[in-house]
Amino acid sequence: MIKLPRFAPRPLALALSPFVVTMGMAAQAQVGALEEVIVTAQKRAETTQETPISISALSETVLEQRGINSTSSLIGEVPGVFGFDAPGSRGATSLAIRGFGGGSGANLSTDPAVGIYMDGVYIGKMNGSGMEVAELERIEVLRGPQGTLYGRNSTAGAVNFISRQPTGEFGFRVKGTIGKYDERALRLNADLPAVGEIGEGLGRLSASLGYQTRERDPLYDNTSGGEGFDSIDRQAWRLALKWELADALTLDYSYDESRLDENGALQQVVGFTPVTLDGGTRVETLAQLRSFLPLLLQNPAADPRIANRLTPSMDQTLAVYGEREASGQGRRSSGAADNTPVSDNEVSGHALTLTWDAGDFGALGDITFKSITGYREMETSVFGDLEDIDSSLDANGVGAMNDLILLQLGSAYFAAGGMPNPTADFFWSGVDSVGGFHSRQDTDSAYEQFSQEFNIIGATDRVDYVLGLYYFDDEAKYDRRAVFLAPLGGTSLQKYDYTTESLAAFGQATWRPQVLDDRLSLTAGLRYTEEDKEIFYDYLNRPFGAPPSGIPAQTELQENFYNVSGNVTAAYQLTDGINTFVRFATGYRSGGFNGEVFANPFEEETIEQWEIGMKSDWWDNRLRINGSLYTYVYDDLQVSQIETKDGTATSLIANAGKADRWGGELEILAAPAEDLIVGLSYAYVNGHYEEFPDLCGTNVPQTCIDTTDAAKRGSAPSNQLSASADYVFARTGFGDIRGYLQASWQDAWYESALWTGSYNGEPYIYDHQIMDERTLVNARFSLENVQVGDGLLTFALWGNNLTNDDYPTFGINFGSLGVITEQYGPPRTYGLDVTYEY
Repeated sequence: MIKLPRFAPRPLALALSPFVVTMGMAAQAQVGALEEVIVTAQKRAETTQETPISISALSETVLEQRGINSTSSLIGEVPGVFGFDAPGSRGATSLAIRGFGGGSGANLSTDPAVGIYMDGVYIGKMNGSGMEVAELERIEVLRGPQGTLYGRNSTAGAVNFISRQPTGEFGFRVKGTIGKYDERALRLNADLPAVGEIGEGLGRLSASLGYQTRERDPLYDNTSGGEGFDSIDRQAWRLALKWELADALTLDYSYDESRLDENGALQQVVGFTPVTLDGGTRVETLAQLRSFLPLLLQNPAADPRIANRLTPSMDQTLAVYGEREASGQGRRSSGAADNTPVSDNEVSGHALTLTWDAGDFGALGDITFKSITGYREMETSVFGDLEDIDSSLDANGVGAMNDLILLQLGSAYFAAGGMPNPTADFFWSGVDSVGGFHSRQDTDSAYEQFSQEFNIIGATDRVDYVLGLYYFDDEAKYDRRAVFLAPLGGTSLQKYDYTTESLAAFGQATWRPQVLDDRLSLTAGLRYTEEDKEIFYDYLNRPFGAPPSGIPAQTELQENFYNVSGNVTAAYQLTDGINTFVRFATGYRSGGFNGEVFANPFEEETIEQWEIGMKSDWWDNRLRINGSLYTYVYDDLQVSQIETKDGTATSLIANAGKADRWGGELEILAAPAEDLIVGLSYAYVNGHYEEFPDLCGTNVPQTCIDTTDAAKRGSAPSNQLSASADYVFARTGFGDIRGYLQASWQDAWYESALWTGSYNGEPYIYDHQIMDERTLVNARFSLENVQVGDGLLTFALWGNNLTNDDYPTFGINFGSLGVITEQYGPPRTYGLDVTYEY
């Protein structure tokens, strides 16, 4: 068996924020002490209080209380953890920790900055990472670079999802949910009786099965008459097998599958970008042109399409644009779309873990050998609008088109004195064949990965160590047929095949020298990584008016990357209840290629972080105070941007230069009275960019702008505060009455590092669309432990966002496409859970 470290502090192992503590055990508050939790963040079982890492562990009960069952539901729930769900794509979540994240979760060519692991298997892409998991035992969130034990793409941190293992005894759990917006959910989990006995014949085989389904009607109506926005329709399955061949030899296998078929969030248009370099607005420019159209109609030979199509289309466009500008920011109850955004995802995975407790190896101590094999695959499809302007044309060819095609038509008519002309014919034919809409995404993607990890986990009287080898390969296939700024943007086919092959070797050891009453421990680790990336671009661009064959563009690129990452930590147990540590750690995020921008590579990024922390327990284990301060430097920082090129909006990664930031977290948890637990947490991050690339135009002589001061830290508010209380009001012979309340606040934040564009070859920096601060209040009131037969029944009323805060979760400035959009978090929701456990 894996040995616990010999010099553990008192059994208070939960270095958690106040709202990520296990609150389901009645004895926790009754005895006046806080609960102990065991984690495996350092590849061995140990308590969080003795682990010299900033770590939060969310237990099974906490996950139930908070409704956390996926990557996306972690956002805002753990100090220092932020992020967003990719606009227009469901189940694609980008997490950010301590002020840095991985960019657009929907971009298949982008690697995450937060490493996500499912039962020890690394999840290679953010696309599909937000899918729900059938049954979880706990989630471990590690803040800061984890380059030694978790390797590449964990520069911001790592998140471990640990599934519930079979018990070998018959039991089942059923949970049903009904809620607002006709939400309905069902979760079934069953443990089957074990077959066989350990040490006899083929050993003991245990199994568990899990299934869940969840549906919810759209949150927003579609005024265009189609399906609404932001619905839920997803299912998940899981099979787990535990084969205990002998006392020291165990094989664990699991298969999980998730499916999603949903309408995307409403992408509200909240403003428009300037149409000229001097800041001329689109409404003013279009209105001015509209005012001159009657002059053209005075010509007896004027094209009748001016009166029949152009004038009413301009009027409809001005009405919609004016309405959107007047509405501005703030959640609306409805929106419009030519095509409702939809997502269809399927994700599945296999994990096989072989553990052999080899026992005493003499000077090498007690050793455990472990093999972790993983295979995962994903298929996704997205289609529909990325804004909420209905540009569909009626039977007369009239509609609220994008302003640029209307301006082009107006200019063509003024140049010809209002008479029919080839230029106007050219533009009208484009509108008739393609449309005059702003955006329509249409993308299919497929991804598969394989990983193999070998660990040797050893422990002697003074040294604990881990040695490992790791192999990973993946392949992504991407096929995009999106159209933006129709018909001027033309049509294009963006296809690419992207492969990665990576190999790493690592080791980490903790030494407890026989000094200072055995209170000092020193940890050092090192990891070497090499990887090969290849991409094959297969583009077919068809500019507006070009022949149907289009312009093909193909190329194949390859690059090798190498890195050495490590950490050094000194931890000192000041007293039995106070543990302190100083940690220096480095991390590495892969370089690669932007698949959505032709032949566009970017370099790897590296991080160096210093951190000082304290984990402490007071007042007879009824008060826990944990805190940390950190500072880090990123080099060649990879920054996510939205670029509009050739009429197409794409997300991409660019190397920004350097970022030097600092911050900290404080977590307080207390059990001041019987059956009461209260908590408070605060997280802070400071700093933007020390260096950011100049923005240059294309004219000669070239104009360049220093962007360092304009660039801001994206997707990470400076301040985050949360308070919670969990109280058992009464314990009766019928059941326990419990209440839980949490209020969390975070201040305003920048949605992206920088929004840039150009006007007639001159560079332009757009204003940030700052995301508003938010205050969320969630509550749960339950009647628990009601004895029904041989099982327990629980009724729970819950409510989320009780103040109905209309908080934005992300925004996009589409540059030359004209629109600025935002998506919003759910309004007030509430419901009832009924759970029976046998």
